[in-house]
Amino acid sequence: MIRVNVGITEDDLLHVFRLGRRGDDTNKPRPLMVQCASYTTKNIVMESLLRNAEQKFKGVAVAHDLTVKEREECKRMVAEAKVLASQDTSGEYLYRVRGYPGQMKINKIRVRN
Repeated sequence: MIRVNVGITEDDLLHVFRLGRRGDDTNKPRPLMVQCASYTTKNIVMESLLRNAEQKFKGVAVAHDLTVKEREECKRMVAEAKVLASQDTSGEYLYRVRGYPGQMKINKIRVRN
């Protein structure tokens, strides 16, 4: 079991369950859905997982559960950021989509030389 010492209790987690069906290949991992009681709790857990992960968990992907509309918006913004990057001939800036689901925006980041 993975322990995340960030000051949350069992009351902060509403549901924790595996997605998908068990197949013939029991070694294949299935996604784990963790539903938190608040956005604050979710963000604390997400940030601590990324920062404090042990080496054996570095290959584990952690992502927000987005609605179809949020995924489409994210894809649209990533495509827009790629267009901006291709139009920037100076090469001094990177364009990245950042922010929480529903509040994402394109950031212009200066490349350090």
